[in-house]
Amino acid sequence: MRILALVLGLVAVLTGLRFSSIESVERAREQVRQWTEETHGPGFELRRHFFRRFFDTDLVAAPGQFQVVAIGTFAIFASLSIIMTQAYYHKYRLLQELASPEPYRLAALADHLFLMTGAMVLAGLITAVEWPSLFPGLRDYLVLAGLPLEARDLFIAKFTALVAFMGIFIVGLNALPSIVLPSVMVGRYYTGGPQFVALFVCMSLAAWFFFFALVTLQGVLLNVTPPRQFPGVSLFVQGSLITILVCALPLLLSIPSLFHYMDQRPAFARWLPPVWFLGLDQAMLGNREPFVVELARRALWSVAAAGSGAVGAYLWSYRRQKVRLLETPVAARHELGWLRRFAARSSDRCLPDPPVQAVFGFTAATLARSRVHRMVLTGFLALAVALIVESFVSLVFNGEFRGFRVKTLALKEATVAAPLALSLFVLAGLRYLFRLPVELRANWVFRVNETGNRELLLRGVDRFVLCLGVVPVALLTLPMELRFFGVLTGLAVVVLTLMASLTVDELLLFGFDRIPFTSSYLPGSRPLIETVCIYGAAVAAYVLILSGLIVASVDEPSYYPIAFGLMLAVWARVHRQRLEHWQVGALEYEELAEPAVQTLAIYRD
Repeated sequence: MRILALVLGLVAVLTGLRFSSIESVERAREQVRQWTEETHGPGFELRRHFFRRFFDTDLVAAPGQFQVVAIGTFAIFASLSIIMTQAYYHKYRLLQELASPEPYRLAALADHLFLMTGAMVLAGLITAVEWPSLFPGLRDYLVLAGLPLEARDLFIAKFTALVAFMGIFIVGLNALPSIVLPSVMVGRYYTGGPQFVALFVCMSLAAWFFFFALVTLQGVLLNVTPPRQFPGVSLFVQGSLITILVCALPLLLSIPSLFHYMDQRPAFARWLPPVWFLGLDQAMLGNREPFVVELARRALWSVAAAGSGAVGAYLWSYRRQKVRLLETPVAARHELGWLRRFAARSSDRCLPDPPVQAVFGFTAATLARSRVHRMVLTGFLALAVALIVESFVSLVFNGEFRGFRVKTLALKEATVAAPLALSLFVLAGLRYLFRLPVELRANWVFRVNETGNRELLLRGVDRFVLCLGVVPVALLTLPMELRFFGVLTGLAVVVLTLMASLTVDELLLFGFDRIPFTSSYLPGSRPLIETVCIYGAAVAAYVLILSGLIVASVDEPSYYPIAFGLMLAVWARVHRQRLEHWQVGALEYEELAEPAVQTLAIYRD
């Protein structure tokens, strides 16, 4: 009985402690919430305003909604450490069983270099996405002009909020990998020491270096470029950065396989920033080779120089930017004037119906005017280019690419996959782009003309995607197909890839009951990981599998009519169903959250 009473007493004490700890956590959380809702002075409120703006975008219906997408993206990158744990655990278990520690040491160097480069690339991607928000803009000055604030306070608050924002991402992205890799390396060849500390510090410094370098670059462009030309130049630089960094991701994944070259000391390595921070990592672990010490010194000096450059760019902009933005008249301009002229000519000649002309011209004019929307489309193009680059780079590493002279099966499939990948991401990008609003109140023009014109309005969307999405991809990749396969076979390949693009066009726009840029948008309605899986499955089925089938059909002429007939039948069926869908329903202008019980679209029957 005494033992039972003692056990019951212990359970009661632990239960009481548990409930008291829960109450303490809830009380602390409530205090933090109340403190953040209070006003704490102009400096704090300015930093809070700028920090929140990093998670907001003008492409959504209300502020704060884009945080769902940002948090989902961060979670995906952070969860990659779980996959990394499984892969590297088996790798280092096998390396520990070898008689010589040399393969283990070289593999560790390659993996450390992989993490340094990955930290720089991911930091660069985040900075490129937030490129328009790195410095105070015209909207910040106009919104805060009525407040008793000095330009100095504005710049200090913006810079500190930017550093805090990047600091959260850098710590979150680098903490887990710097812990996981040393943990799976434990064994008889483990050199010991605080590897995770050195790894985390060097990865973070590499990310900070690249971030500060990009901030310095934009600061120089902001002060050197004429005000009328800066928007176009800034957009070009941002698009180029996103494209280059996304294309670098496949090359990044090949770094661990370069462990055979880790003992070499080429002269050009002194000019590669990731190698600088690898040298700093090895120096922190006790390596005192002159080459390593020189690389470590360059890493520290580069971080100091980049940070000083970013601060100097802010000081330079503090003196000049307000005058440039507020006192320099900048006329409204269209960076893509050719797109508007093309829309005007083609709509008059090829689109006789006024509703079709209206949608075609409105879509072209909006895309020519909106830099943000073109930037989103650039991101989709960068993914397609990265996929194409990865396929050809893998062929180069395997020795199968010799300037299209040796026509191996892998090279044929890569050549056919290029137009398929471009068409998939361009069409998917246009469909996503059409959901992003420009000025919701302006959709009344289409609302009042919707009655009796729904089919014609949707046909205008279809004609725009066909003229600016399907046809340009076919024309762009036509020379490559003719160069590799010859004239007749190349034209046959182009016909099949064009039929595939037309089918994807019908599938993506099926059920799309919107006029581009005129409907509200709720991001995060589908989990980001689900979207990534859908695109991954689409790439595997549409690009990889279909490219193999097209190559097989052109290699065996008897299969070509069968492949063409099947693709034509699929396109005709989907197109007919889409035309039938145009006859019912109404255009959508307000995107609402999905209800708990789905309607199964019964209203369409």
